[in-house]
Amino acid sequence: MIRTSLLLLLLHLAGAMVAQEISFTATVDRNSIAAGEYAKLTVTLSNSRESFQAPDFGGLVVVQGPFENSSFNYVNGRMSSSAARTWVLTGTDPGKFTIGAAKVRIGNGIMQTEPIVIEVTKGTAKPSDASESQGQQRDSNLFATIALSKGKARVGEQVVATYTLYSRYANIELSKYELPKMDGFWAEEIDLGDTNWEDQLRTVNGLQYRVAVLKRQVLFPQRSGTLRIAPIELECIVNRSFFNRGSLVKVRSNVVELNALALPSNRPEGFNGAVGEMGMTVKVDRNTVKANEAIELTVTYTGRGNLKLIEAPQLNFPNDFEAYDPKVTDRINVTGSGMSGSRSFQYLVIPRHEGGFSLDPIVFSYFDTQQGAFRTIHSDDLTIEVTPGDGGPAAQVQRPNKMDVEVLGKDIRYIRTGDLDLEPAGKHLFGSMPWLLGMGTPALAFLLFLGWRKKQAADSADVVGTRRKRADKVARERLNEAEQALRASDRSTFYDALGRALHGYLGDKFAMGPAETAAANIKDRFTAFTNGEELAASYIELLEACDMARYAPVEDRPRQQLYEQAAELIRRTEQTARA
Repeated sequence: MIRTSLLLLLLHLAGAMVAQEISFTATVDRNSIAAGEYAKLTVTLSNSRESFQAPDFGGLVVVQGPFENSSFNYVNGRMSSSAARTWVLTGTDPGKFTIGAAKVRIGNGIMQTEPIVIEVTKGTAKPSDASESQGQQRDSNLFATIALSKGKARVGEQVVATYTLYSRYANIELSKYELPKMDGFWAEEIDLGDTNWEDQLRTVNGLQYRVAVLKRQVLFPQRSGTLRIAPIELECIVNRSFFNRGSLVKVRSNVVELNALALPSNRPEGFNGAVGEMGMTVKVDRNTVKANEAIELTVTYTGRGNLKLIEAPQLNFPNDFEAYDPKVTDRINVTGSGMSGSRSFQYLVIPRHEGGFSLDPIVFSYFDTQQGAFRTIHSDDLTIEVTPGDGGPAAQVQRPNKMDVEVLGKDIRYIRTGDLDLEPAGKHLFGSMPWLLGMGTPALAFLLFLGWRKKQAADSADVVGTRRKRADKVARERLNEAEQALRASDRSTFYDALGRALHGYLGDKFAMGPAETAAANIKDRFTAFTNGEELAASYIELLEACDMARYAPVEDRPRQQLYEQAAELIRRTEQTARA
């Protein structure tokens, strides 16, 4: 009896459910929102247990959801049920967006909801960065951007590039990471330590993202014109867990361009490419020194700008001073605000004779990015007083006093025998060849000395010629630094020294500043050489290989091979120049 009653009850309930009308609807809480605001979409299926398909959101972005809700009611013998899914949507750009129809199969037919139009108006909040908006349009869940601290800069002026990753995934692993190649820039990497997510979420057009700064670089444009930075490319594994291998997502950032303005043509004498906000100090450790004792003269450049590209100043010391190549000391910081600090050149100078000596003022010219004009700084006059050394005044020739010959014995005088080598009578030294040579040699030596002094003065005045003559020697000294770093397996120091050797050699050989050793200028300088195009191409290829190895974690060839190629290239250039 009880079983029969239960069966009748179930049949009654089933009949009641069939009697209820099946409905399928989609609703929004509002049809107009501002960019970055939220709209709630709810899709409801009543009196059916079928699973329905989510609609196309028509360009709107899902902020949250779907959230599922179900209900079951039995009132006065009538039973009803419903299942609903809710999404929170937003629009990142103004416009009209159409939410498509959700679909469900009922029996042999298909039911679908009506499309819904959402109008997104311009928001009142501060708009997001253009690069962020572009990346979000490519993939609203994961994108990367390259941003520059400024879009326009002078040649040699520092610009900070920031590479940033935005993610809405709960779990993400970076599997491949390729930096863009730099063409037309000198780059210095900023040490950020380990890459971590920022503590605060960042909102982009109403969507919140976890943000990680992958890398920052300080870039110095080396030529004028529009310089392009290629996109950064990433491969990420998202949503990996113990039970899920995750999905591979490829990310490609935006392309950025910098408008590099040429420096004004009225470059002052002594300008060697320094750009920024600079200062100079000159000091000696003492102004009074004994002959043959050393003094230290230090020239220090301070400020913000391309400090690492500043070369040692050309100082004119008196001929009585012996000077050695300067010791370079860098106290330079490379941070998110750019390159700043100081670079010092310490000269060891030894005066050889006593007296008072005045040193010419040291002149430093640079382009001031704040004022937009060249500035020239002159040091104060320096006077060095040299006193006699510990040995007293300068050495003088001391002749011994002539002593009278004392004859001890007069009683016996021996007769000299053999060839006495006597001069013929009437022959004198005056007018002879030895006399003429003795009288003419000092005059000839004095004339040669005057010619040598004149040549020395001309060489000192010809800074470009001096640089060209010493280019090979200076390059070999820098290559020696690279060789030492190669033996010590110091990767960073090796590529830095090798790059400075090549840039410095080309700058000295062709009278170019550090900012002018770009590919176009190198090709132009080699046009007058035999096989100049081949040499220029070899230099450009070698410099690109060095730059790639310095700023990317890859090396396209062994370091020993790079070193040998650089040495051979400089040797070939010298042979071609002398031919």
